[in-house]
Amino acid sequence: MPAFTPEQIASLAPDAASLKAAHGLTNPGKWPLLHASEQALWGHCQGSGKTPYQTAVELHEPAFKCSCPSRKFPCKHGLALLLLHAQRSELFTPAEAPNWLTAWLEKRTQTKEAKAAKAAKTEAAPDPAAQQKRQDARRKKAAAGLADLQLWLDDILRNGLIALRGTLRERCRDMAKRMIDAQLGGIAAELQAIGELPADAQEQHLYRLTRLNLLAENHARLEALPSDVQAETTARLGFPVAKETVLAGAAIPGLWQHIGTVISEIDRGEAHAHWLYDAASQRFAYLLDFIIRGAPTALPSVLHGQAYAGELCYYPGIHNLRALAKTWEAVAPPPLAPAAHSIAQAVETAQQGYAVNPLLSHYPLRVDNVRLARRDDSLALIDDTHALPLALGENARLHLLASSGGAAFSAFLLYEYETRGLRLLSFSDESGKLHIY
Repeated sequence: MPAFTPEQIASLAPDAASLKAAHGLTNPGKWPLLHASEQALWGHCQGSGKTPYQTAVELHEPAFKCSCPSRKFPCKHGLALLLLHAQRSELFTPAEAPNWLTAWLEKRTQTKEAKAAKAAKTEAAPDPAAQQKRQDARRKKAAAGLADLQLWLDDILRNGLIALRGTLRERCRDMAKRMIDAQLGGIAAELQAIGELPADAQEQHLYRLTRLNLLAENHARLEALPSDVQAETTARLGFPVAKETVLAGAAIPGLWQHIGTVISEIDRGEAHAHWLYDAASQRFAYLLDFIIRGAPTALPSVLHGQAYAGELCYYPGIHNLRALAKTWEAVAPPPLAPAAHSIAQAVETAQQGYAVNPLLSHYPLRVDNVRLARRDDSLALIDDTHALPLALGENARLHLLASSGGAAFSAFLLYEYETRGLRLLSFSDESGKLHIY
């Protein structure tokens, strides 16, 4: 039976209010019935009415069911059931699933099978000629838009960044509208972000404009580029790759440990990049979830701190980082195995990554046997020969200082090329336990 940690349960909550309410329902006295099987937890939660709510959690996905009228998903009763099991699993007695639970579980199985059959049918159904026609039309629009972007960038280069003072925001906004017309929403968002940068952030302006210039130049000679550079370019321009295409690629088996999640703003919502690490192969990967405002809340692809035995298929590109799970089974997270990745090796890896792929915005790293040191008013990671400045918020800084206790530890980081800074994803203490930020 999968066991959930409080942090993992918190990551399933639709909002802070639901999680707080769930904690208020973990008093065993509110649950006159509590049962468990290998597949599910279920119980009765006494509400304000005469009839208690029937609440269940399918453990492997997980999935939630409750007879309460709440529109939030999962509701506070489902979260409370998981929290209570995490705190007092001995209260849950084995039992045969009641009819209402069996019917729900069977319906879920049937729905999954129907979706799989529909997906297989849809995969075979598309007309290749019609698909190619739509793709060609979009590429034609994009090519025209990128040609205009290239002229715009050439004009900026000719006049210099200093000439843009006071007008950059408006000019970026105008060009972003043109990119939207060209169905290049990602480029439009990047232009709007450039326009919002402080006027004196010239290094950041130059970095981001250079990336746009490289994308436009790559697309102009796309057919002459190696296949991995083509894939990298089109992906960053927003051309989708079918999941079926990704899953048809090489499947990489491993024991994938969640090492941290990075949340970024996108149009109408958020993108959640769940970073993973397989110690045996020393491979990194991330699974991407999109959270759209106003859409029903979806469960995350990866639970906080969880490990998964399974196969990942990487999206095509220069570096294999974004992936999809082909097979996926939650397992107990093992202690982080000792290793010897020095700061010098990590920095060299990041530099080599950027030399091979200047379209990279960040790169995952592992460093071992490092300690904390003070540098003026900030912290740095140090080993025997090198130091890395570490930007941390006050709460994260205090937690790291308290948890590490002056001892050496391993850390997972994202090297961010634009700022040449480091984002701490997680670190492991002497026992190998991972602390995720």
